[in-house]
Amino acid sequence: MEKKVIKFITVDNFEKEETYLEQMSKKGWHFVKYEGLRYFFESGDPSDIIYQIDYHSSTDGDKEDYLQLFKDSGWIPVFAYPIFDGEWCYFKKETASNNSPKIYTDNESKIELFSKIRKTWGIFGLILSLVFLPITFITGILTSNSFLIYFVLLMFVFIALLYIKMVLNLTRKIHQLRE
Repeated sequence: MEKKVIKFITVDNFEKEETYLEQMSKKGWHFVKYEGLRYFFESGDPSDIIYQIDYHSSTDGDKEDYLQLFKDSGWIPVFAYPIFDGEWCYFKKETASNNSPKIYTDNESKIELFSKIRKTWGIFGLILSLVFLPITFITGILTSNSFLIYFVLLMFVFIALLYIKMVLNLTRKIHQLRE
């Protein structure tokens, strides 16, 4: 049996996504893939599975070596979601199989991950905002439909605030780890 759940979690809160996937496994729903705000689960026995998510950039080296490193540590690759110059990689592990069920155990590697995510998504948010800004002005100039003008303006503000929130949240996490 398959279950689809629509859920919106931003990249700066991927730890919440890991917790959500773990809670679903405890209920007998095991993560299979993610596609356009939808999580796909398969029914199974409830179990204590730890999920970890990592962002592997194309500049981080060979993907096969990357995956083998995780497999050697007991992590099972579940799904990879390609985006920008890399992909979000989902891994799982039974909690009883290891005393340290986390991929990142030191602050420096967490800082490196958060910095990489902040840079990638910050640049994307900036580009998206710069594309939406002229669209907002052009819509205001070319149409007299006030609803459309407000809608486009609202979309621009929403996108800008969403990416500003993500960058600030990741920056806060980096500063906390450095202290």
